[in-house]
Amino acid sequence: MKRGATLVSLVLTAALTACGSGSSGGHASDSGGGPPKGGWPQPVNGQLTPQMCGLLTDDDYAKYGHERLPVISQKRVDNAPNAIDCLYTTSDELTLGLQPTAEAAKVQYAAGLKDHKERLAEDHRPTVLATNVVQGADESWFDYWTLGTANSQFKEYEISVRRGSLVVGIVLSGLKGKKEKDPRTVLTGLAGLVLQRIPNVGRTDTGKTHKAEFAVAGAGRARQIAFNDPTSGEVTTLKNVKLPWHVEKPLIYTGQTQVMLNLSATSSSPLAAIGCNISVDGKTVVQQQPRVGGFANCMRPFTPPK
Repeated sequence: MKRGATLVSLVLTAALTACGSGSSGGHASDSGGGPPKGGWPQPVNGQLTPQMCGLLTDDDYAKYGHERLPVISQKRVDNAPNAIDCLYTTSDELTLGLQPTAEAAKVQYAAGLKDHKERLAEDHRPTVLATNVVQGADESWFDYWTLGTANSQFKEYEISVRRGSLVVGIVLSGLKGKKEKDPRTVLTGLAGLVLQRIPNVGRTDTGKTHKAEFAVAGAGRARQIAFNDPTSGEVTTLKNVKLPWHVEKPLIYTGQTQVMLNLSATSSSPLAAIGCNISVDGKTVVQQQPRVGGFANCMRPFTPPK
């Protein structure tokens, strides 16, 4: 992924503008910006393909006054279950990701928004965050680009959109055309076009959401229970919990080769027998039978199912 506009990009922009950018292969058909011959590219056997980068054309950007420069790469995302990345010169970018269920995509979308907020806050960067900005989507947000630079005069923006199990992301470079519309209008318009051109993608679940269950066995109360979220890795700590106890969490494959499943519990009495169990889709991954001592710990690396 491109990491912001630079002076080199500006020089390249001027040169490419002089030569014209029609060679990028991204223009719509000659029939006034309509779909290409054969129609807009759709998933093949449920899989997103690099050809779907063609869902947005140079002409689509031009209608909003933005010049999209030549393509850098159009490819499937490494270590991702079903995703493509379409990257163009000076940071214009389109990404598509398809989860097996809307529930899984909702977790992925929420994690992306949370990460965005945290990274901007850590860098003390401003925000113009707006949510629910795309008609026809279940969820959407618009803001400055998470990976942009804080004080650049060429401010980049991004949008993230979820419809069912489909998540769409678009980054808009900060190199504005003379008559370019405001970034929010550009990005919401482009995102709307993507949803219109693949009207059925994401609307129906094609698989299941994997579940990890964390359980603590025993009687009385636990002084503390701590477990890590199997998707985000964040630790949740609970106090004064009635036993026996269990909780179920979605386990979403996002490209990670392994996750560490971890659960610990401390009884309110050191003489109490307490145990723990972690299972995925009903199959035990790691278990400690109840035993006297007032403490139980279950921990094991696990390869998420795709």
